[in-house]
Amino acid sequence: MAAERLVAFGGEVLAFQCKSSSSKPRDHRKGSEVSVLRLSFDQTSQTFSATDHNTHLIHRENSSETHVVHCASAFDVQLRQKVPCVLLKICKKRTSAFKYVLYSIRASIEGQLHVEFALPYEIRDHVSILQGPTVIWSYENSVFYVSSQSGGVKEVPVPFKSIKFIGELPLHKRKIVVQGTTNDSSDVKNTLYFIEDADERCDAACFVPNAYVSVMQCMTVLSAEEDGGLFKSRVLAATSTRQLVRFEDGLPRDVCALPYEHPLSVQTVHTLRNEPLVVVSFSHGNVCAVWNHTFQVAWCWTGVCSLLVDDFVRCGSDQMLLVFEDQNAPGDLLRNFTLTDLCAVTYSCGRSDGAVLNTSDTAQENFLLTVQALESRLQSGLNFLEDLQRDVEVKDRLILQSLVALTDLVSGREHVIFPPEQEGLVSLWDEDDEAGDEELDVLDDGMETECAEALLKVDRVWQRVIGQSLIVGVVLRPTNNTSVMNMSVSVVDSGAAPVINTKILQFPESDVCVAHGPFDEKTEIRRSDCPGPTLALVAVTDLAPLLTSGYVRCPIMLHYSTRESSGSSRVSQFCGQISVDLKDISMGKFHPRLLQDSKLNTDEAREDLLSLTALLDSWLFLIECPDHTLADVQGFLRQSLCVSVLDVDPRVIADPTDLRLFHWDQRSPFQALLSVQCRDDLRLLQFLHSLCDFLPASHHILFLESPRSRGPGPDLGRTLETEINTVIQELSLVLQCGERGMTGPEESDPESSEPLQRRREAWLKERGRSHTRLRPLVDGSAYSRLVERMIDRQLDADEVALREAARL
Repeated sequence: MAAERLVAFGGEVLAFQCKSSSSKPRDHRKGSEVSVLRLSFDQTSQTFSATDHNTHLIHRENSSETHVVHCASAFDVQLRQKVPCVLLKICKKRTSAFKYVLYSIRASIEGQLHVEFALPYEIRDHVSILQGPTVIWSYENSVFYVSSQSGGVKEVPVPFKSIKFIGELPLHKRKIVVQGTTNDSSDVKNTLYFIEDADERCDAACFVPNAYVSVMQCMTVLSAEEDGGLFKSRVLAATSTRQLVRFEDGLPRDVCALPYEHPLSVQTVHTLRNEPLVVVSFSHGNVCAVWNHTFQVAWCWTGVCSLLVDDFVRCGSDQMLLVFEDQNAPGDLLRNFTLTDLCAVTYSCGRSDGAVLNTSDTAQENFLLTVQALESRLQSGLNFLEDLQRDVEVKDRLILQSLVALTDLVSGREHVIFPPEQEGLVSLWDEDDEAGDEELDVLDDGMETECAEALLKVDRVWQRVIGQSLIVGVVLRPTNNTSVMNMSVSVVDSGAAPVINTKILQFPESDVCVAHGPFDEKTEIRRSDCPGPTLALVAVTDLAPLLTSGYVRCPIMLHYSTRESSGSSRVSQFCGQISVDLKDISMGKFHPRLLQDSKLNTDEAREDLLSLTALLDSWLFLIECPDHTLADVQGFLRQSLCVSVLDVDPRVIADPTDLRLFHWDQRSPFQALLSVQCRDDLRLLQFLHSLCDFLPASHHILFLESPRSRGPGPDLGRTLETEINTVIQELSLVLQCGERGMTGPEESDPESSEPLQRRREAWLKERGRSHTRLRPLVDGSAYSRLVERMIDRQLDADEVALREAARL
C-alpha cells in the first residue's frame, strides 16, 4: 500500500508516493522507492487527473525503508525561483541511526539532491523546509538546521525553553527566524533569533506581546518592516484558548473565537473578492476559515487529511483544496475533495452536501452566550461596587460637613444644616409618636433653609493641571423644576477659610456644543435653557497654595443660590475629591491628553477642551471684505501653524505648541468671526501680525470682544492703546522739533514748512487706515528713533531745569 504526501506548486498538485520494492523476485530483503506524480484540475470533469500518466522515480533503496518526512515549496537561491522540495528519511535495520536526504523537483520532474545527513535520533517536531533550501527542525528545545551552504548540521546557540514559531519573515534580508521563550538570568524572555545572522537576536514583543506567548500555538507573519532596529509587523496567531488574534506592531487588534482546539497552522487565501481568508488547521482533521474583514468564522470542515492553497483553476487568485480521509479505494488520489474560495469558486467530489459542516453559527452563538454571561457577572460586580462607593461618599460627606460646621463655629459664621433625608440617612425616631412629631416640627421650623429641596446631582468631578494652574470641573444634572444662580466651585484645604477664589465658566456638555466665551456666573441657569442634558462648571485657581498646604486629597464644594432663597444665603454641596499629589503632577498625570492627540473623541477629551477653554483668554475679531470673498484663513492656520482640527469638536483648531485655540465661524462669503484663545499676549500679537500680512488689503479686521480680566493690573490692550494715543498726540510736536533742529535756531521760512506739511498729511492718511485695519502705525526702526528723540529732548529739558535750580 502506498503512502502519499501532497504539495501544491504552480497550480498543480505533486503527490509523493512511497512504495515497497524488491530487487529480486525471491529476495527477502525488501527495499523502497519514492516517486512523484503531477496532478492538475480539469474544470470540465471537475476532477484532478495525472498530467503525463507516469510516475517519476526520485529515490530508491535496495535494503532500507524510506519515508516522506516533509514536503513544501521553498526558494532556491541558486536558481532564484521557488521549487517543490521533499525530505526523505531512510531507516536501516540493525542500526540506531537515521539518514535524511533533501531533494528538489525540477521542471522535468527530476530529483535534485541538495543535502544528505545522518542523525542519532528521529526528526519529529517543528520540521520546515525554508529558503535555500534549508531544513530546520527542533529536538529537545534545541533548534538545528542544515543546507548545502551550511557545511553540515548546525545548532542554534540559543537555549530555548519553548519554541513557538519557525519560519520566514517577509524581509529583504535575514528572513529565517526562530521565535520562542528563553531563560536569561532567571527571567523568561520572548526572543526572536535570526538564523542567517550569527548571534543576532531581538525582543519578539514587536510581533507577539509577552502576555500571549504562553498560550500561542502557531502563527503567520503577514508583513514585517525593519526601521531603525524596530519592527513594524502584522501577525495572525492561534492560541490554546480557542482564539485567533490579529496583532499590529505587537498590540492585539482583533480577536475571533475558534470552533476547535489544538491549532496547528495558520494560512491566508487571497480570493477573487480581494478579501483574504484566514484558514486555521487543527488536530484530528478539523479546519475552519475566517473572514479577514469581519474577523468571524465563515465555514468549518472535519475529517480533512490535507489542506493545500494555490490557484488550481488558473483564475488569478487562490483557492483551498481540502482532501478528506475517506478515499474510495486504496491508492486513489484526490477522489474525495472540496475546492473552494467561499465566494466564486466551489467544486466538490465524493462529498455530499450534508457532509460539509458549517458550524460558524454555532460557534458565534456560543461566543455570544459566553459574552452575555460575563457581562452579567461584570454588571453584578459593578452594582456591588457602586453600593460600596455610595456608602463611602455618605461617610465622606458627613466628615466634611462636620469639618465645615467646626470651621463655621470657630469663625462665628452661621452654619447651614442639611436634612438627614438628603444624606441618605434613616431617622431612628418613632414616627407614630405625636410628641416626637411636634418636636420634629419645631426643629424643622428652626432649621428650615433654602436647601430643603433636592440637591443637584453631580455626575463626576475632573481635574487638570496646566502650568501653574489647577482646573477643576464639575458635571452635574439640575433637578427638574429647579432654577439655580450664582454658581461657583471651591476647593477645601487645611486653612480656616476653605473657599479659594476661582474663575467660573458654565458650559453645556455635548459632542460639539462647547462654548468659546465666558459666562456670567451671576446669570440664572434653568434646565430648559441648557441645550444639552448636563451642565459643566469649570474653575481655575493657582496650584501653589494647595501644594504648600501638605494635603494630598482636597474636597470640592459646589455653591449656588436658588430663586426662592435670598441673596445672602447660599447652598453648599459636597461634589467629590481631587488629588494634588506633587509626584502625580510632576509625572504629567493630569496634563490634558488632547494637546498630544487631536484624534481623541471621548469624555476625557471633552473635559480637556473645557479645561483649556476655561483657562485661556478669548479674543473675538470680525473679518470682512465687502468687495471680494474672504481668503482661506483656515488653510492659512493649517499651513503656517502646527495646528490640527479636534475630533471632539471639528469647529475648533488647536495649536498645542503655543497653547492656542482657534474657532472660525463663516457667517457669509464676505464676513466671518475669528475667536482666538490663548494665555500669552505676545503670541496673540505675533499671530495677528502674521494674519494681517496674509490677508489682502481689501480685508478689514474689527476687534469685537476683549478677554476677561486676569487681575487688578491693566491689561496689555489698554497699555498699547494709551501708548498709541501718546504717540499720536506727540508725533507732530516731535516732527516740528526735528525740522527746527535741522533748520537752525532762526525762524524758518514758509518754504521750509512744506516737508513738514507733507509728513503730516502722510501721517493723517496712515492714521485713517489704522482705524479700518489692524496694521503697525509706524515702522519698528522709525519708532525706535522716534522714542530716542523724545528721550533726548526730555534729557535736555531736565538739564536746563537743573542749571536754573543751581543758579537759584
